Amino acid sequence: MDINYRVHVTPDRAFVKVLNKASYLNCEPLRFFFEEQGKKGQKRYVIDFEDCSSMDSTFLGILVSVALKIRSAADEGSISLLNLRGRNLETVCNLGIHQIANVSSDEVKDEVQLENLAIKPSQSNANPDTIYKAHKALMNLNEKNLKVFSDVVSYLEQKKEG
Repeated sequence: MDINYRVHVTPDRAFVKVLNKASYLNCEPLRFFFEEQGKKGQKRYVIDFEDCSSMDSTFLGILVSVALKIRSAADEGSISLLNLRGRNLETVCNLGIHQIANVSSDEVKDEVQLENLAIKPSQSNANPDTIYKAHKALMNLNEKNLKVFSDVVSYLEQKKEG
């Protein structure tokens, strides 16, 4: 099984290094990681894309969900996206994600402490609910995304019902 995410958690923040492709096929463990960190009170996330070759809309929708949750909390929190380049940077900007997250080229410290993200057997497949919620988050981010993702969300809603 390919490892796509390496993580390191400190009391101050959670670091995530994205490796290779980040997609609906492998992002369920990351979604669960963010959910668990949120329950523990984590409010600061640093995500490094230096070794990320591509990202899909499900992965990006998960990031949007985390960023919006942090912004809606009364406490000070942040999500920083590091080392975005080329198509990845272009996609983040086109979808408006750069308006709710910090985009930077800062170096990640303590990289040697990163560990492979644990994957439970139940998280190894694409989760239709995760895919739906991720696209719904992207769709609700702005008017442009509403037009881009409304057909996908409608299709996923029909699939859930039927």
